[in-house]
Amino acid sequence: MIPCTKTGCHRWFRNKSGLTQHVNVYHPVLPSVNISVPVEQCQESSAGEEHSQVLPDGYGDSGNPLDDPSNSNPLAEYVGPGDRYYRNYHPNLTGRPCDSLGNFLPAGHPAEPLTDMRPDDWSPYSSRLEFELADFLFTRSQMSAANINELLNLWNASLLSTGGQPIFRDSSEMYKTIDSMPLGDVQWEKFSTSYTGERPTENVPPWMNDTYDIWFRSPKEVIRNMLSRPDFLDAIDYRLFREYESATDSRQWEDFMSGDWAWKQADTISRDPATHGSTFVPIILGSDKTMVSVATGQNDYYPLYLSIGNIRNKVHHAHRNGVILIAFLAIPHSESSRHLFHSSLAYILHDLMPGMTEPIVMRFGDGHYRRVIFGLGPYIADYEEQVLLACIVRGWCVKCLAMRQALDTDALYRSREHAEALIEEFDLKNLRDEYGIIGDIIPFTSGFPHADIYELIAPDILHQIIKGTFKDHLVEWVESYLKAMHGTAKANAIFDDIDRRIAAVAPFTGLRRFPEGRHFKQWTGNDSKALMKVYLPAIEGHVPVEIVRTFRALLEFTYLIRRNVITEETLVTIEDAINHFHKHREIFRESGTVQTFSLLRQHAMKHYPDLIRLFGAPNGLCTSITELKHIDAVKDPYRQTNRNKPLGQMLIINQRLDKLAASRRDFSRRGMLEGSCLTATMQLFSTRDGRAHSNTSEAPGSNRCNEDTDEAVDCPTSIEAHVELARTPQTKRARTVTELTAELNLQHLPTILEEFLLQQLDTYDNCDSDLPEWPTYGNKITVVNAAAALFYAPSDISGIGGMRREYICSCHSWQNGAPQYDCAFVNTDSGLKGMYGLDIVRILAFFSFVSQSKRYPCAVVRWFDRVGDKPDTDTGMWIVRPAFTAQRRPSIGIIHVDTLYRAAHLIPLYATRPVSRNLKLHHSYDSFTAFYINKFIDHHAFSLLSDSY
Repeated sequence: MIPCTKTGCHRWFRNKSGLTQHVNVYHPVLPSVNISVPVEQCQESSAGEEHSQVLPDGYGDSGNPLDDPSNSNPLAEYVGPGDRYYRNYHPNLTGRPCDSLGNFLPAGHPAEPLTDMRPDDWSPYSSRLEFELADFLFTRSQMSAANINELLNLWNASLLSTGGQPIFRDSSEMYKTIDSMPLGDVQWEKFSTSYTGERPTENVPPWMNDTYDIWFRSPKEVIRNMLSRPDFLDAIDYRLFREYESATDSRQWEDFMSGDWAWKQADTISRDPATHGSTFVPIILGSDKTMVSVATGQNDYYPLYLSIGNIRNKVHHAHRNGVILIAFLAIPHSESSRHLFHSSLAYILHDLMPGMTEPIVMRFGDGHYRRVIFGLGPYIADYEEQVLLACIVRGWCVKCLAMRQALDTDALYRSREHAEALIEEFDLKNLRDEYGIIGDIIPFTSGFPHADIYELIAPDILHQIIKGTFKDHLVEWVESYLKAMHGTAKANAIFDDIDRRIAAVAPFTGLRRFPEGRHFKQWTGNDSKALMKVYLPAIEGHVPVEIVRTFRALLEFTYLIRRNVITEETLVTIEDAINHFHKHREIFRESGTVQTFSLLRQHAMKHYPDLIRLFGAPNGLCTSITELKHIDAVKDPYRQTNRNKPLGQMLIINQRLDKLAASRRDFSRRGMLEGSCLTATMQLFSTRDGRAHSNTSEAPGSNRCNEDTDEAVDCPTSIEAHVELARTPQTKRARTVTELTAELNLQHLPTILEEFLLQQLDTYDNCDSDLPEWPTYGNKITVVNAAAALFYAPSDISGIGGMRREYICSCHSWQNGAPQYDCAFVNTDSGLKGMYGLDIVRILAFFSFVSQSKRYPCAVVRWFDRVGDKPDTDTGMWIVRPAFTAQRRPSIGIIHVDTLYRAAHLIPLYATRPVSRNLKLHHSYDSFTAFYINKFIDHHAFSLLSDSY
């Protein structure tokens, strides 16, 4: 037995690993801090002053909030339109407003104004122009100091002749102005750490003597800034809840605060009555090494990011800076990495510790103060990070106790209590061999209350499913299978045809092109996501149906778990997809392509239903979020440095970016950034001159939509879908019905147009067919190249309200390139779900015309017919083919754009037909006779088409 040597401790342990566990948890030694250095001045200074009000014992004057009749926080309420859903709220952690001292306020008490600054106060900038210029040069253009100086010299020279004043004299003045903004200011600090454990008597490894510097920002102050952001006002949850459908009482999961983990944490925390009425703030962390350059000496960085569980998933989809860089960890490349990693995290997060047991007061974006209680929440990481976090041997599952040789079997979940018991009982070798536990390293979470690292490992859709199971497993297995079945020569011919099929897929907004098929030197996550959208039809006919169904099951699983709302019914469908995947993948083992399914990334699929119940929809916790943050926080700032000791420059750049973003939020909240800078300046001058404003409301070139790509749109969720024509008329295309008839080679177009008008005027069915009262219209028309579809797609990249815009193209030369005539969904019966109430058309032309003083925006379309009354049983996709009249002519019509829903993507039904090497992607819709409606083109299309069966 081994005793604990700490003064006053009388514990004994069977082995050294148990003693190590005990010492790290109950007698932790944090690394020493050398200095705190504000980055701007690079001079010594102390850490920022403590601003949090630590509450006294009890509630002060307000008493228990549940016993207070003035408490207006209901424990249940209806949410959403038509009372379709209701929520049950946690009874104790109720997010009740209080004053700055923590005393609860009576119901209806108004919040204090967030600022007393005037709506024309641009401090520290002198004007809107000065702020917009600084933001443009530093944030959007990311211009170097030398180029900024050159631009300002040219600009200021142009002002000399008119007597104007320079905006900034040089880049230094601009930087100084940005740095003087107090908003968003959380300074960088540094601490140094080194190995403090036992050392060998001789041949001491170098890493034991090294000292490592870690730069970080106070996570508490970062959280304070996040909670106070007014732009999060409608995108933050103050209370934990469970949400149900009113009609069926079926539960559903969406944002993080709807999950069971947060509710269970609240149950545990609220055992202390002093926490009642507080707001629970879960801390979400993520880390991942990233490379910024292969041509310089130091090219790896180890950023640590922070978010909070109160922020809804739509903030992450809208890329609204809901994830913040808080540290750069050290990369020792040695055996010390595990010790250094956990000790660094423990120190960085230590200022949150008091707020995990006693509420502190923080101000929120609605202006109210609230008591806040912190808790360590999920950690976003890929597998390499997960084994480091959980102190697990590589090759073992970090979530359960399944043996690494038999990962395709079921096993119990890991837990902190179980691991601690094992560490006290077994020696280090048995821990590694039998349980996959590294017993002499203690997770950083062990020193924090209610934190179980095994439970907190978040799902990783990107690496486990998209890049792992899909690309690295199934796509590679198909190649191995074809070689085994057909030999190398014939398999290569099949691969070439698959590549031609992929390259020939018709263009679609936002779809990544594969002109050479699948041949990449390095696959990115976006490459794998793009291939998922088009791969299934490309292999059909070349592989057995069991392989097709394996891919279908995996694709459906992937799209289901990425829905923004997951219901109990969805969970059943997810589990069915897992079962189908396990069933159909057996063909790879039976054919000898693989020997075992004991594969970590496929094994992870079975944990997703439970993780969804714990943490809500997984698309708010995916590593895609942190990998995207690498661009803004690491890679772009690195490119702005001079490569000489770049880390210090990157810290300054990140701090300035935060200040500019905070300034933009503040100015927007005060209504100071409406319109463009030019229109605001024109209006200011016209006001001074006494002129009217009507002609200055829109500057030249303003309000012109970008028709190049799809985009997230920040607007209220007031409609499900809306389509309108582009605003730019095409002067080189037809200007009359006669010219459009010739352009489209449709001699009966005037007749179709008259029939369309009769339908619009609601006279077609009521008039005498022999003597119809034909409406009149002018010959003049306006043709455009595209229409913009705005629709609710919260599972895709979208605005803060879940709205997304895409462009439906119809022109003979798109962006000076090949012709593009897109397909679209048309609403034909709003009373039916999915494809039963929709049809597919191909847009031949968008145009508008005037009849009897009313303008009609419409489209000339070619109709498609559905093949069968349900999707294909193998691929799960609907099949359509071009429609023909009784005279075997293409079925052509004119429809109002209001009947269009959104763009549709079709992929040819290749069957066993080889694709010509000369086939171009813009000829795809003209070269085949049957097509799949691609439900995997995006998540909105998947949900729309999955509602049909």
